[in-house]
Amino acid sequence: MAVEDKYINSAVEAGNVAAAYKQQGSGVIVMTQTFEVAAADDDGSVYRVFPDVNPHLVPIKVEVVNDAITGGTSFDFGLYNPNSGAVVNKNVLASAVSMASARAVGSEGSLLSAVNQADLGKTLFDLVSGAIGALKGGYDLALTANTVGTVAGTITVTAYFVQGF
Repeated sequence: MAVEDKYINSAVEAGNVAAAYKQQGSGVIVMTQTFEVAAADDDGSVYRVFPDVNPHLVPIKVEVVNDAITGGTSFDFGLYNPNSGAVVNKNVLASAVSMASARAVGSEGSLLSAVNQADLGKTLFDLVSGAIGALKGGYDLALTANTVGTVAGTITVTAYFVQGF
C-alpha cells in the first residue's frame, strides 16, 4: 500500500474553495430550550422547540436531558414548516427516542441518532430535500410524541450548529 499525503476534502485537494466549517472552522450557534410535557397531553402532540431555524445550519450535536416520563417511550425529532405549518420530516434527526428514563446533565441523549454518518455535515435543508425549489424559508425543529406517556415531565433540548453554505 502507498503512503498517503493528501487533503481529505476533495474540493481543497482540487484547489477549490470549500465550506469554512469543513476547513478553517466556523462559529458555533447554540440554542437551548426547556419545556413541560403535561400528563394530559395526547399522542401525536408536537412540541416546536426551536422556531424558524435557518435551513443552512449544519447540526453538529443535539442533546436532550429529561425527567422520567412514565410511558413516554417514543419521541421523534425533526422538521416542520414554521407557524404551525405541516410536517416536513418528523424523524429526520431522531426516531423513537424514549423519555421514560431520566437523563441528567452529563448523561444526555442524542437527538441526531437518525442521521447516518454519510450525512453528518449536511445542512438541515440537505437532510430533508436538497432540491433548491423546495427551499421556502426556515424550519421549526420539533419533538413529536408518538407515545407521550402518562405523567408530566421537563425536557431540555440543547442544539449546536455551524453555518453551512
